[in-house]
Amino acid sequence: MNQFLLMPWLLMVGSAYCNCAGSLLLKQSRLVTVNSSFWATLISPWFFTALVIYSTGLLLFAKALDHLPVSIAVPCSTGLGFLLVTVLSHYLFAERLAITQLVALSLILGGVIAATRS
Repeated sequence: MNQFLLMPWLLMVGSAYCNCAGSLLLKQSRLVTVNSSFWATLISPWFFTALVIYSTGLLLFAKALDHLPVSIAVPCSTGLGFLLVTVLSHYLFAERLAITQLVALSLILGGVIAATRS
């Protein structure tokens, strides 16, 4: 019985990871593209992979919504996505990670926790 209660949450977390990976792949597609035309973007393997990953995340999220209220699933998925993208972009793309971003992330996560407790 517990596995059935856990599955929607795992689907939601998987969706957040897919959205994070899609965003990072999209960033990579912009870094390696020499010609930034519309068609060059569409045929980029990085861009195409990002679309596939985003679509997978969308399907996982839709399935999670079968059992989770949208008012809880969206903040959780978005909050986890913010955290993952911020930390991974720091390590993968050497993007700056300021103390204000860390404070903002902690406030976002605190808000998600508060929203899911009510």
